[in-house]
Amino acid sequence: MSKRRLGERLIEAGLVTAEAVEKALEHQKITGYKLGDCLVELGLLQEAALLRFLAAEFNTRFVSAEKLAKAKLPTDVLDKLPVRMAEAQTVLPLAYDPERKLLSIVAAEPQNKSLLDEIALVTGVSEVYAYVGLRSAIAAAIKKHYYGDPTAFTTLENGGPQVVRSDASTMANAYDATGSGPRMAPNLQLRFETDASVRARAPGTQMSRMSTGMRDAASATRGGVAEVDFIESLNILVGLLEQERPHHRGHSAQLARQAAIVGKRMGMAPRELASMSIAAYLHDLGKSAERHYTLASNAANADWKTEARRLCKAPVKLFETVRLQPAVNTIITQLYEAYDGSGPLGTKGEDISLGARILAAVDSFLDLTKNPANAYGKALNKAQALDHLRKNAGVLYDPVVADIVGQVQSGELLRHRIVQDGRQVLIAESDEAIRTDMLESALRQGLVVHAFSSLDGAMDGLAQRECDVLVVSLRFGIQDVTALLQYARGMPEAGGLPIIVLGEPDNASRDRLLMAGATAVVSATDTDKAAEVVRQLYEDRIQHNGPARMVQGSYDELPQLELLKTLASGHKSGRLHLRHHSLEGYLHLEHGKVVFASYAGQSGEAAMQALLKLKQADFQFDPDSLLLEMPHLDKDLATVAKELTARKAASA
Repeated sequence: MSKRRLGERLIEAGLVTAEAVEKALEHQKITGYKLGDCLVELGLLQEAALLRFLAAEFNTRFVSAEKLAKAKLPTDVLDKLPVRMAEAQTVLPLAYDPERKLLSIVAAEPQNKSLLDEIALVTGVSEVYAYVGLRSAIAAAIKKHYYGDPTAFTTLENGGPQVVRSDASTMANAYDATGSGPRMAPNLQLRFETDASVRARAPGTQMSRMSTGMRDAASATRGGVAEVDFIESLNILVGLLEQERPHHRGHSAQLARQAAIVGKRMGMAPRELASMSIAAYLHDLGKSAERHYTLASNAANADWKTEARRLCKAPVKLFETVRLQPAVNTIITQLYEAYDGSGPLGTKGEDISLGARILAAVDSFLDLTKNPANAYGKALNKAQALDHLRKNAGVLYDPVVADIVGQVQSGELLRHRIVQDGRQVLIAESDEAIRTDMLESALRQGLVVHAFSSLDGAMDGLAQRECDVLVVSLRFGIQDVTALLQYARGMPEAGGLPIIVLGEPDNASRDRLLMAGATAVVSATDTDKAAEVVRQLYEDRIQHNGPARMVQGSYDELPQLELLKTLASGHKSGRLHLRHHSLEGYLHLEHGKVVFASYAGQSGEAAMQALLKLKQADFQFDPDSLLLEMPHLDKDLATVAKELTARKAASA
């Protein structure tokens, strides 16, 4: 493959624009820095994005300082490479496969063939495979793992961004020196594990260019950190309270998560979703421990309905001093209101807040399927509970909400998200008809899509980095859309994000939008054609190493066998974390094979079999998670699913 310059490839990958490279080249003339340094220095490209891109170009994995700090390296692996050589060349041995005589290392310049040949000669191995890492992080890891220095990574942290920038420069130099012709990676024998979740960081803003509405949206995003912390605190505290209720362990967390999925499908703004989540965690506090009041149970038992009317404001009174948002209080108070007005307070139809309508339907479904102490005196199966929602749509439940709850509970949406590794398209469109048509067209293209009726959703998606293609309607006004584009392009992590403007502007306005950073301007009259453009940009994003995201669910939404078959058919890699009450474990997958298992102090085959016996579990699938320990299994997941199917058939 011919050598390609770094700037050209960054533009081709959609991480920066040609204009950004031109600015960086001008800055290079003044400073003499390398192009990568200049892009980072000017805020045109985030350091992490540059490092991830270079790792992909080298056809290897980038190993962060955090992973190196957490790694457990056996003494016999460290002994393979003399410490003096490790220090001189800034490399660290990570794992050794004696059968293949393959040594895995982390190096700042993984394409340095002469270095790899020298290490192979010194260590007597047949092959050396190099991961890529920061020079400073490798040096700190050498101090920690060879010398046992517990402060090695603390010293690194104190070095600040200049250290990282120097390391990024080293990697960029290695790229320019070797070109973009990566060698093929061997069947990896070492994996590294990222955290299960990464706290979102709100970006810097260009507030002076925004209208009042846009400033409010950006301010809400920045202020959302405390709100997120509050919700997470409720998750922990309420979860502990529910441990004592056998049929309601984890109920509020499941209610909050499933309600949020429904809310996003209905175009709720981020602040509305947050209010609904808070209400979900608080809805049972201050009420009877013996009875779980829901719209379904209240309709089935007049005494329960009377008691529910008396207790509907109990959580609000408990939290009077917290000064909850009015929207949270409204949702909690209206939770038992029936769509036809037959509820305790007589509120009906769309006079009931959307958050309350969603929580009421999801709460009823969960209670019907999980709680044998409901007013019906038994737990229903999923089909019976969904039939209850359908029959009572327009009576107890909002018909649209009931329909979407049915879609969520079918598992199709969750399965689709796993297939797409958690990637998603966000659409912001104020016109409900166009928003619905665009949503349906994008779904037909096989995309996971969330649609919002305001720009708040677009702002939140940008801030939380949960967007792979953004579609924004020109109905919000060219001033606000232009400001949003400038805001996005001012964020290093969104510099190459595909952003489509939906509308029919005149030529001057079109040029203005494109200059502000729009990837394309597409007419809204043909939503199928617009969705095709979205799909093409989405596929380009994946091809150029767009990030994957964690997918959460439960066996109630997607049964165990369906989950395993979905992961197997997609030959997925990553970690499947399973939790049942206080017990938890995980399976690590590599291209559709189980390579590691851990559960309740066990590991290997015993741990895998114990995890497969779980009939109920919440799960998280993290496609970007990597393994710290040496693999100890090599089990095809499709075979595991077949064996499990046969086992269940035999016991039926």
